[in-house]
Amino acid sequence: MTSKIDGDLNDSGLKVSGLNHRYGRQQVLRDIDLEVAPGEILCLLGPSGCGKTTTLRLIAGLEELQTGRITWNDDVLADARDNVPPEKRLVSLLFQDFALFPHLTVAENVAFGLKDFTAEERDARVHEVLDQVGMSRYAAKYPHFLSGGEQQRVALARARAPRPRIFLLDEPFSNLDTRLRNQLRDLCLHVLKKSESSSVIVTHDAEEAMFMGDKVAVMRDGEIVQVGPPEELYFGPNSAFVAGMFGEVNEITGRVVDGHVLTPLGRVCAPNLKEGMEVDVLMRPEALHVTEGGDRTAVASVITSRLLGRSSLLHLSVPNGEDGGLHLHSRVPGRMLPPEGTSVGLSLDEQNVFVFPRD
Repeated sequence: MTSKIDGDLNDSGLKVSGLNHRYGRQQVLRDIDLEVAPGEILCLLGPSGCGKTTTLRLIAGLEELQTGRITWNDDVLADARDNVPPEKRLVSLLFQDFALFPHLTVAENVAFGLKDFTAEERDARVHEVLDQVGMSRYAAKYPHFLSGGEQQRVALARARAPRPRIFLLDEPFSNLDTRLRNQLRDLCLHVLKKSESSSVIVTHDAEEAMFMGDKVAVMRDGEIVQVGPPEELYFGPNSAFVAGMFGEVNEITGRVVDGHVLTPLGRVCAPNLKEGMEVDVLMRPEALHVTEGGDRTAVASVITSRLLGRSSLLHLSVPNGEDGGLHLHSRVPGRMLPPEGTSVGLSLDEQNVFVFPRD
């Protein structure tokens, strides 16, 4: 069944230009620009209070636009002169609290937003989206009979049912335990990729952003500091802040000499940085390759080691001329659990080493 609000593959989708927003004297957004094509998923990633949810609320029309412009396929949803009401923007929202109506069955909850559908179209669409999320057999149940994960599946089906042109998700999995969260992420990803909606997901979880997003926009203090495919941000962060958003990093301070930084792990290239500049050298734990012999640039002492399932985490001490040495973490694939006090060799994978001016 094709709905009259389905998008066209040549549509430009959602565009956000020059958003600035204040609450009183506090500026919470600065010059936000975003583009999300039909069928594309953008994740807004950043710490609490950085402006992610405010951006989402402005797109939905739940906040009145102050400056900037929001369009869908070049049709204005909000700018300095026009402001389309939320109910007319063909936007669906999915929040972490599910917000199901307790007095309605699962099927009635899903059908709630299908006011412009005929009875036949509505029944067919309810069955279709419940089947997509594996909840067809619960159609006659009430929400209080369902687990948290099942309620979130119903909430996803209800949000998808009207075939929204813009789909907004605000920390949708944060209230679930790890196993359910992983299951629902996977389900949600497949449901969204089968749609033609422009989808925007707010999260503070970097793994979730990389798993769900075709693109990730990292926000800090109301600004977008970098946007691009997940692999581009992971392997090519433009700042120490962005590098740190994508997981733990080992940090060493140093100074640029002849285009390099001398560290206890050897020399690290520092291209395009001024001679004598103070810098932070950031190394992801997987950048530290541990060996018991052969090629190595430094020797470390094992403080402790822990198996984390698919990988092992080693706490290491590297001599740096100070008491206690330099404490580093190395993550290695599989099982590697050298005893405490063991000496191991270290070498660097420079693909996961980054040098930035000190912040």
